[in-house]
Amino acid sequence: MRELRGPSIAIAVVAVGFFTLLPFLIPTAVWLVLTGYAVVKAIGTAPASASATSVMLAVVAIVTFFTLAIAGAIYVIGRSMTPKKRSKEPQAAAV
Repeated sequence: MRELRGPSIAIAVVAVGFFTLLPFLIPTAVWLVLTGYAVVKAIGTAPASASATSVMLAVVAIVTFFTLAIAGAIYVIGRSMTPKKRSKEPQAAAV
């Protein structure tokens, strides 16, 4: 099983790096989204108060994005660890 050591280490490094950066990524992304939301609210003719539903959906979308990002990264790296399927047809004998 030594051939799986490289992808296993890569998955561990990606996961540890992602989870280390996550406490900085989520608040930064929330701040950017809410700043953009505030700018749009200030420019437009929308009501003065912020919509709690919009803010909550923005936070849910950010957390969902980061969850799918780590799942996708681990999938792409781990895809090389699954063995290739062999055809069920008998192979011709080598001459």
